[in-house]
Amino acid sequence: MRTFIVLIPLDENNSAREQCENIENYKFEIGGSVQATALDVKKNVIELINEPTFNLDNIEVEPLTDFMDRANNQELNLEDYFISYVHA
Repeated sequence: MRTFIVLIPLDENNSAREQCENIENYKFEIGGSVQATALDVKKNVIELINEPTFNLDNIEVEPLTDFMDRANNQELNLEDYFISYVHA
């Protein structure tokens, strides 16, 4: 089981905080013997949130280690996102 970070942009999404709280620590069972990818997890997160009002395609999902690298390298403006984590 891997941990993935979910970044939900604030742009035009007043529910981003609530969405992050609702998915926090969620465990996805992704079929097959292949390790889950960020794209697999993103599809599942979008289905779980199921918010037709906002464009959820802008959600970013990445493995924890990739997120840590981007954050430590200051490649992200974290003020633009609410952040959560899930497992798959």
